[in-house]
Amino acid sequence: MKSYKRDGNNRIVYSKDMKLIELIDADYELLSILLRLDIQLPFGDVSVEEMCRRYDMSPTLFLMICQVYACADFEPDVESLQTSDLRHIISYLRASHRFYLESMLPSIAEGVERVLESCDAKQSAILRRFYESYAEEVRAHLHYEESVIFPHVESLLNGSAAKKNMSDYMAHHTDICDKVDDIKSIVIKYLPESCPTHVRCDLLFNLFRMRDDLSKHTLIELKLLTPMVIAEERRLQQ
Repeated sequence: MKSYKRDGNNRIVYSKDMKLIELIDADYELLSILLRLDIQLPFGDVSVEEMCRRYDMSPTLFLMICQVYACADFEPDVESLQTSDLRHIISYLRASHRFYLESMLPSIAEGVERVLESCDAKQSAILRRFYESYAEEVRAHLHYEESVIFPHVESLLNGSAAKKNMSDYMAHHTDICDKVDDIKSIVIKYLPESCPTHVRCDLLFNLFRMRDDLSKHTLIELKLLTPMVIAEERRLQQ
């Protein structure tokens, strides 16, 4: 792999001058961001800045989202963003919702069914109940964002002040990142030996990916979306 410039904490320095292929080479997990932003392959030797111009997106915001995923201890600087970036943040979060509902949850459901082929009726009922409860919590969490939080943000961007503020909405917003732990424990500790290890691992990989991605999703909401919305609320109240 190519050697990339790093900061004092040994983290790769992402810049708008990097070629998009270099960005992906530095961390292939960032491919999922391109997928959600509907950035089409092939993109040749285009730079991050050129790609963002082509897709009408702020390079600063794009790189900030990339760093949220690539750097565990990254602290976004929202002061460097513009109010107009809020629409792109909402668009990205909505794309993530579709990714969870149309790709990740179905993959987990398929993995659960494969695991259940080796289980007796009692074990199957327990695991299926835990999965269905988890999937329902994820759907409810995403629905709350789609039906309450995002419309609130869009209303603000259209210049309308709301009766409630972002802090009120987020106070009633549950954290689902750790809800997957019960399923993981069952798969790792309690299923019969007749359940093949590779089948369990396939399911576990998807469960870990879902948990980690949801944690990044939550970080974007808490560290980017929420402070920017609160600032816009204050501006409209002046």
